[in-house]
Amino acid sequence: MIFDRPHGVEAGQKLGRYLTALIDERRELKSDTDFMSILANAEVEGERLPEDVLLGFFRQLMNAGGDTSYHGFSNILAALFTLPDQLQLVRENRALIPQVREEGLRWGGPLTTTDRITMHDTVLAEVPMEKGAIIRVCIGAANRDESVWENPHKFDVMRERKRHLAFGHGPHVCIGQHLARMELEIALNALLDRLPNVRLDPDMPPPTIRGLLFRGADAVHVKWDA
Repeated sequence: MIFDRPHGVEAGQKLGRYLTALIDERRELKSDTDFMSILANAEVEGERLPEDVLLGFFRQLMNAGGDTSYHGFSNILAALFTLPDQLQLVRENRALIPQVREEGLRWGGPLTTTDRITMHDTVLAEVPMEKGAIIRVCIGAANRDESVWENPHKFDVMRERKRHLAFGHGPHVCIGQHLARMELEIALNALLDRLPNVRLDPDMPPPTIRGLLFRGADAVHVKWDA
């Protein structure tokens, strides 16, 4: 595996300067009309949040509001639109949408693998690993573990709720998971509100979910009644 450190460092520095300028702008305007302004001007006992904390948080939110959300949403739509009985359950009971979201993240999580580097020699599942080894952990496989999930390859809105690993676990759990969940729930409600009879377009190819690291539907062709 090849890491392009110089360009990575350069990109990180440029993003840092861009976000710093936005924070300064929001603080000068003293606005409270948007999320970034609220955080930039927030005070606790007369002190603002440290700049490094703000920068780190905004960097994370940019990712949380991007790849994971739109890939996850496309996978949820691909499942619902190809399984009319599941879609009908949601149409009849919007309270199921949080459950749809979680099942979609389990069944078709937007991020299927993540890499880790071993900090010391170790053994996992009887496999020896040397210090410095690059380990690829397959989140997608864990979310379809037959010892945890009954009939794991089936998308089931009414599945018993259990914790999945779509956002990781432990000290490296995704810091943007709550934003991503909120975005998915809002997007699905908005779609069903505005296009109540939305459905797959039978004249177009059905959605195909592709990808290794980031995984999403190539397209979800739909039609609706005006």
